[in-house]
Amino acid sequence: MSIFARNFDNISGEERALLDEYFNGYDYRGANFTFLSNYVWRTMYCLSWEIIEGYLCISAGRCDAGERDAVMAIPLTKNGEYESNSLKKCIDICKTKFDRAGVPFAIGSVPGHMVEIIERATPGEFEFEHIRDLDEYVYVKEKLITLSGRALHKKKNHLNFFLRTYEYESKPLTKEMQSDILELTARIKDYKEMDPDEVDDLEGEYDAIVEMLDHLDDPDVYSVAIFIKGHLEAYAIGERLSEKMAVEHFEKANGAYRGLYQLVCREFCLTLPEEITLVNREEDMGLPNLRQAKEALKPEFMEEKYMARPKV
Repeated sequence: MSIFARNFDNISGEERALLDEYFNGYDYRGANFTFLSNYVWRTMYCLSWEIIEGYLCISAGRCDAGERDAVMAIPLTKNGEYESNSLKKCIDICKTKFDRAGVPFAIGSVPGHMVEIIERATPGEFEFEHIRDLDEYVYVKEKLITLSGRALHKKKNHLNFFLRTYEYESKPLTKEMQSDILELTARIKDYKEMDPDEVDDLEGEYDAIVEMLDHLDDPDVYSVAIFIKGHLEAYAIGERLSEKMAVEHFEKANGAYRGLYQLVCREFCLTLPEEITLVNREEDMGLPNLRQAKEALKPEFMEEKYMARPKV
């Protein structure tokens, strides 16, 4: 069952162009507001979409939950404008669709700067909860490259150790590297100790990476592969979010090499166009080790995310 009329399977060229108009129509400042970030995760989150009152509406819920946990994204605009009357009508129609599907209605991952847009269109109808686990870390690109300053001294030491110790080759990912990419991804996954939910998340991530490899030649997709002694030991893949910001969707490295994570992050940033000055490295999902690592890199700011639920 899908909340909305269409899904992300078998997207035609015309539909892709239409969806891109919405994803590129406004600076949503969130890692999930691109066509590819929805497309590659479609099989794990049963994504569906529909144009309602001129807005692009998207729902997502874990497929293994039968959409019982589905939420919708904030409706997307093609022209950067949010007109309160049409937005309220759109939200009301979407709520009706959720009600008919027997799914509690909620608008998830609302960027902090867009909370006011919903409030203005639906005064007093929603309560907003800040979801810290979904806040996204945004860094200055140049700082990720240089790791300069006292706050990043330990990270710089790790990078310098790698540079002194190992010889490496850095180059863009290609489809021909797929077997190496998937072997490394599986190897890293297998050596982690994690709970069952995290295992499921990594299985879904594995599938999303496979999907992403088909889009390495897209002009707004950026990637880097790190080879040591002829073997792929790290890679990163991301894409442009806006004129000045990119997002790094996936980053994998063999932890046996001290400093390799710092290196692949640096090399990914070096692939980005000059005008991109900020890098969104997504959320930490509430995982303690990941949160510690992302906080240690000293983000320039956090893109806060909220859940909007109808007031009872």
